[in-house]
Amino acid sequence: MATEAWSATRDRVVALWRRFRPADAEYVEAALNETREQVVLAREGEGGAEDRLADEWQGRMMLLLATDPAAAPALGRVLREAREPLPPGEQSSIGSVRISAHASGNSHVYQAGRDLHITERRVGRHTGP
Repeated sequence: MATEAWSATRDRVVALWRRFRPADAEYVEAALNETREQVVLAREGEGGAEDRLADEWQGRMMLLLATDPAAAPALGRVLREAREPLPPGEQSSIGSVRISAHASGNSHVYQAGRDLHITERRVGRHTGP
């Protein structure tokens, strides 16, 4: 986000949102611009801020995929195109995640590309007197 390729990548991400979540596209564009400012500041000082910001955007991308799995090929293209201007040693640091699941009956499916915290209260049948 702090490179010169930023504007092209930002435009691709916003286009992705316009295609799959049009109501959120303006918010995403503003959030990307704000995040870029935070990344620039983080590079001047605070240590773990970039990782935290990357985690936030990874979560947003995972939510997009969870709500519209058809966005996966387009998101893959955006990530590949974002990698192209990076030095070869940094290109492989952007990975990919493929998650699929099938559930039936009363099954539950929980998926995450990273940490997953589930708080669930199960209510069973009472079989006693």
